Amino acid sequence: MKRLFLMALFLGFTSAISFAQDKKAEKEAAAKAQFEKAVAAIEAKDFVIIVDTYETSTGTIETNTDVAKFISYEQGFVFLQGMVVGANPHKLTVSDYNQVLDKKGNIRIEMQCKGSLVSAKVEIFMKKGGNYADVIISPTKGDASRFSGEVILRAESKYFKRPGVI
Repeated sequence: MKRLFLMALFLGFTSAISFAQDKKAEKEAAAKAQFEKAVAAIEAKDFVIIVDTYETSTGTIETNTDVAKFISYEQGFVFLQGMVVGANPHKLTVSDYNQVLDKKGNIRIEMQCKGSLVSAKVEIFMKKGGNYADVIISPTKGDASRFSGEVILRAESKYFKRPGVI
């Protein structure tokens, strides 16, 4: 009876370990697929990053739920919209685009953008293994904006673009 109990306990323990390993492998595969999809969107220069969290002027981190605060790259232009990103919707022309893949597989993008009211340097950093990116927008006049969000193909995103782009 004792042996039967120990055998059942051992089988339960080993199955729990194998189940945990399967879950970990599934998570890693899903993260890899998200990363590859985000990289494809970046390569196509047709992506959106909706603000998920952002840094306020006081340095605190806030969560965003508004889909009208985003940065998008489409057809050679960068669109900035929302108080976190830029007060009014701005359409900026990209004059210099530099994309670097480091040794660890992380992606860093630096863009020089110029519009009618705003000129800025946009930096996007995405770690390997997911589609979450950190963004820094440094305008020539004013304070830098820092926020994070998921890199999503523009056609699959549910962002809200307001009319009247400047």
